[in-house]
Amino acid sequence: MSSSTPITVPRSRVAVPTALAVTTGALMAGYLLLRPYGDADGGETLAAAEAFSSPLWLVSHLAGAASLVTLAALWSMLTAGPLRWAGPVGAALVLPYYGAEIFALHEIGGRALTGDPDVLALVPAVRDNPAAVTLFSVGLIALAVAGIVAALAWRRLHRPGRAAGAFLPLAVIAALFLPQFFLPPAGRMAYGLAFAAAAAYAALTAASVARDTTRPSPVEGRSVAEPSRVRQGEA
Repeated sequence: MSSSTPITVPRSRVAVPTALAVTTGALMAGYLLLRPYGDADGGETLAAAEAFSSPLWLVSHLAGAASLVTLAALWSMLTAGPLRWAGPVGAALVLPYYGAEIFALHEIGGRALTGDPDVLALVPAVRDNPAAVTLFSVGLIALAVAGIVAALAWRRLHRPGRAAGAFLPLAVIAALFLPQFFLPPAGRMAYGLAFAAAAAYAALTAASVARDTTRPSPVEGRSVAEPSRVRQGEA
């Protein structure tokens, strides 16, 4: 005779990851939809200066940086062991580049529009600084690795079932964040929408395990079960 004592997985266990997924998706979409794209043809033009000096440049890029920080927190929550730090470390490496992109270019754009267009010659130096680019690239790679690891960890914990793949689409799309910089404006905006859609899917699918999901007692060591209601003392 064998028995198990299933316990309900509390809503609080998935509430925070769900909220983080929604937040990172909304921020990323806001970043890439609101961002001025006057610099699409180069950073040393009058159109680029107008984009840099726009308040939307500040707002959108701050949203993008916040999205990556939130994403790092999400991946960390879903991962155990040393790799749970890959996301936070990646975000920390990315932020210095975003700081220069946000504030230095904003000041350069403002100066260029107020009678000093030669200052635009500094844009390549800001964007192509070797140390900054290296940190940025390594940080994004760390975030990509953290996402794949986190999505697979969630999958192992919640399979079988539809919820097992909740975070895989978001992890894959987030891993493509670096290549999207080379897309035209329409492609970058489409990426932002795809990122938001994957984040919404992750949140909705993960939320489905917050109720009517049970696990056996660790003493029994049985496989995960997902009955429609909690049952006790099954022999």
